[in-house]
Amino acid sequence: MQNDNLISLLKKENEQLQFERNDLEYLINLREEELMMLKNKVASIAELQSKYDQQLYHLEQLQHFIREEQQKNIGALKRENAMEEELIQNIAIEKEYYHLHEQLKSSMIALEDTNNQLSDAVGMYKKLKDMKNKIAALESNLEIAQLDNQFLKQELEEIKSAGMNIDSDD
Repeated sequence: MQNDNLISLLKKENEQLQFERNDLEYLINLREEELMMLKNKVASIAELQSKYDQQLYHLEQLQHFIREEQQKNIGALKRENAMEEELIQNIAIEKEYYHLHEQLKSSMIALEDTNNQLSDAVGMYKKLKDMKNKIAALESNLEIAQLDNQFLKQELEEIKSAGMNIDSDD
């Protein structure tokens, strides 16, 4: 009776562990998808950084060209307007750069969080595996005990019947 209760309890625990394992697999799949999205964002940020560097280089080239043109032009007003426009572009690019830099920081933090959660899930899988091994060992011990009980019952029956045979011979 106790063995049946123990087996029933073990089966329920096994079913619960299966359910938890399925939940963890689902969470890992979600985290892997998030990780892929974050990796794509990081790649996109790197591409934007490259574009920013190219634009910065292009702006430096434009600055050089503007300085040469300013020397050629007489009008101080034209030089002033060109420099003002250039400054506005640089500020806009700098703002964009800082915005992208903040996005990169945020993405890296999210990636680290996802990696931490993934590490936690790996630990839980190890615990689940250990529990499965313990359950298997308990089931094996239970089977051995059941076989021992059957063997002992047979021996007891043989002893009883041998004892009855001795009594009937007297």
